[in-house]
Amino acid sequence: MVSKKLIAAWFVLNFFIFWSVGLYTSGYSLEGYLPGETEEARTYGPIVYTLPDDPPDELLYMSDGSGNIYYYIVWEDEYFGNWLIDRLYRFFRALVYGGATEDIEVVKVFPHNRTVYFQTYEHTDVWAVVNPDGSCVWFERDLTVPDCAENGTHVKVYSVTWNHMLSIIPAEGTERVTLPMRHMTPGDYVILGMFRRTQHTIAGVAVSSLLIALIVTAAFNIVLYVSWRKGYLTKEGQMRIINEVKDEWKDLKKKLKD
Repeated sequence: MVSKKLIAAWFVLNFFIFWSVGLYTSGYSLEGYLPGETEEARTYGPIVYTLPDDPPDELLYMSDGSGNIYYYIVWEDEYFGNWLIDRLYRFFRALVYGGATEDIEVVKVFPHNRTVYFQTYEHTDVWAVVNPDGSCVWFERDLTVPDCAENGTHVKVYSVTWNHMLSIIPAEGTERVTLPMRHMTPGDYVILGMFRRTQHTIAGVAVSSLLIALIVTAAFNIVLYVSWRKGYLTKEGQMRIINEVKDEWKDLKKKLKD
């Protein structure tokens, strides 16, 4: 008869593994809860251009252990322009992001090689190098964009879609906005539901993260079941394994001496 303590421990382990994997693959990490600070943040902060009636609220930043800087451009929300679609879209965003409906676009800067990363139309990746003369080389398009950075460090990004996808090519009708910039706090990270917004769509975050969590949890239970069937979870089985390891170690030392 399996004890109640073991059953409770099994439930707790499954719950912990499932949600730990799900949250981690969705972008939650200790790095987010302890966002790094860097003195170079104001040297490389992006310059943002948007439509006059759709300005962002602020610019947050954090750095990782490698010295790369993440800039988060925060809009109050996304507006498609249709009342019903906006309501439904906001509802699903709140479900995925834990109640947060703000739209956040990320510009990642790699100071050591002057590279920047963000997403443009249809969530496709943009990698570009900022040259000292202020021009940028957009790798995916094999395109050189003149005057795309101020002082050779502050890349200019333009909001080019209703959901604020970005581009380094100037967009008609946009204007430069001056944003308050501050270091992201752990509270910001939690409240804003900071998923990997640079790598997945909303549906992609929810489906892929939960699927990975389900696979890992299932794999854990399969290993647990096989271990139980082979007797590895009993005290006798554990002692047998320990003795076998000791015997193998003794045989190995004996062979090395010979």
